[in-house]
Amino acid sequence: MHILLYVLAAVAAAFLVFLLTAVITDYRPAEREMLQDRSGLSSDTAEVLPDSLSILCWNIGYGGLGDDMDFFYDGGTQVRTSRERTQANIDGIIAEIRRHSPDIILLQEVDECSRRTYRINEVEMLRVAFPDYHIYLAYNYKSFFVPIPVKAPMGHVASGVVLMSRIEPEEVHRWQYPSRFPWPVSMFNLKRCLLTATFRLADGGSIVIGNTHNTAYDTGGMRTAETRWLGGLTARLASEGTPFIIGGDWNQFPPDYTPTAAETGDPHFTTVALDTALLRGTGRIAWDPSARTLRHLNVPYGPESVLTVTDYFYISPDVRTDTVRTIDLSYKHSDHQPILLRVMLSPRITKQ
Repeated sequence: MHILLYVLAAVAAAFLVFLLTAVITDYRPAEREMLQDRSGLSSDTAEVLPDSLSILCWNIGYGGLGDDMDFFYDGGTQVRTSRERTQANIDGIIAEIRRHSPDIILLQEVDECSRRTYRINEVEMLRVAFPDYHIYLAYNYKSFFVPIPVKAPMGHVASGVVLMSRIEPEEVHRWQYPSRFPWPVSMFNLKRCLLTATFRLADGGSIVIGNTHNTAYDTGGMRTAETRWLGGLTARLASEGTPFIIGGDWNQFPPDYTPTAAETGDPHFTTVALDTALLRGTGRIAWDPSARTLRHLNVPYGPESVLTVTDYFYISPDVRTDTVRTIDLSYKHSDHQPILLRVMLSPRITKQ
């Protein structure tokens, strides 16, 4: 009996230590934070964006969600792929980005020494692979230990959204979205954010380019709060006469997209339509209706996979869109497909 009591006391003590550590190390970002350039490149405040601009946007699935993977949280069984496949995915992602040589790169789910990606520093790999780009990371997932699934916990996670640019921005910020999971789940889950970079234009004005990764598993009103907040920001930019381009994984359908029953009927991953009314009419959605950008992760990629669209851009009306195209990679390296946007910024941005 005494041994059982000692065991129970030890378990209770271990749990309290774990909970206390989680509280002490809990990631508590400010509402707005200035981000530092991780590239090591020298500063040149005289740089301006080129007249014609290409932007590649891609949720890279932290290099761990290639076509071999399903995922336990989405109805699958796997927690992580092999180290070799993770490295191969990252190498393939870097090669694909190089192939298009975009002016600006917006990436979501980039890991920095997380257990699920075998402590590979993907931010450093990007810095080395693209030595001519300035690089900024905004964390949206930091936990000393994610305890699920119980039999094979995810462990330490440090991940976020990354912006890379050939041209140095004037300033870069991380903005905390108002959505949040309830405590204590919040200590082990994402804290969603928007990363914005302000660039100089040739005519002396400025443009804001943002990278967003919105809530996927909504516990009630989280995506609505994020969209409403973003609408407030873009309305302020519009009132100041500052054009904007916001790209990312919205985890919501774009306007005029009609999902299938398989997309809306998935009990593990439910996507809803973007409520554009919350954006206050400050811009327009640019997406490629000819292709899908995301696969559900209940099974590895194959003919039975459920495909949908959650990746696109939100653009102010005074930016001219030339093309927006989804790049079909058959989900080889990530559960998302990259999208490539081309816009014209100069001479002075005019309304279409």
